[in-house]
Amino acid sequence: MGIAPDAAPETDRLVLSVNRGVYSSHGARLLALAKVRGLNSLELLPHFGDFLLAGTLTRELAVLRMRYWLPEGVLGRLDDLERKQLIHQRGSRLAATPSMRPLLEALRAAQADVAAQAWGDHNTDVGTATGVAGDVIVAASDDHVVAVAHRALPEPSDPYLLLHYRLTTLRYIRQHDHAMAWLARDLTAPAMVVMTELWHDGHVEAQSDGLTQLIQLGLATVGHPTLTPAGRDLRDAIEADTDRRTQETFNALDDQAANAFLDALKRLPGTIE
Repeated sequence: MGIAPDAAPETDRLVLSVNRGVYSSHGARLLALAKVRGLNSLELLPHFGDFLLAGTLTRELAVLRMRYWLPEGVLGRLDDLERKQLIHQRGSRLAATPSMRPLLEALRAAQADVAAQAWGDHNTDVGTATGVAGDVIVAASDDHVVAVAHRALPEPSDPYLLLHYRLTTLRYIRQHDHAMAWLARDLTAPAMVVMTELWHDGHVEAQSDGLTQLIQLGLATVGHPTLTPAGRDLRDAIEADTDRRTQETFNALDDQAANAFLDALKRLPGTIE
């Protein structure tokens, strides 16, 4: 199967450890900057910040980025930012206004700081992972819309932020492949959210969106929701299909580069609580 199944959890671990470190180390300051601008939280800004700073976000791209949100919810948040004059439209593209830019730049600086604190003593592995990630990203096909849009943005010059940035693009590649895998099986986004939570032996409320579809399909049980054997087999198949699709992009690497990439990722610090 290649390295796609092993690279995915390592990429998630490193990206999410930085993202969570931003909130624990810089969250209070960032939230204060947000509240001055009429926002009660950062919410979607970490997902859209790169695109808004570059002035390349579109409503279609935003909906694709937030696959597991209802489209009207995503579009409503963008409308609210526009009403608050934090973003403005240029043709079909949305960009941060001068009022919004200091908040997004502070968010990016916080990401750079947390990444440097974590990986500053691992420069060889940072260089290896960054370089190989770049080779994979270039190989992504055009149907990976969010990843392709992200790779077209100006990349950060800070080496630690650059690694975080490229690993984020890799996550966009897999996000697309995962969506294609569950859409091919006629599942909805709410059903997939519930299925994944139950697959990880998590708890979902009986009223959870998507659970009804799974029950009707014989994939989940009523009462105390769990996956049925058919549900677990289907979720396993979706994961395997995602790995297969993502490996098509990773096939741009030879065995030496693939192994060096995976080894470098594993050596880099980062934990998800």
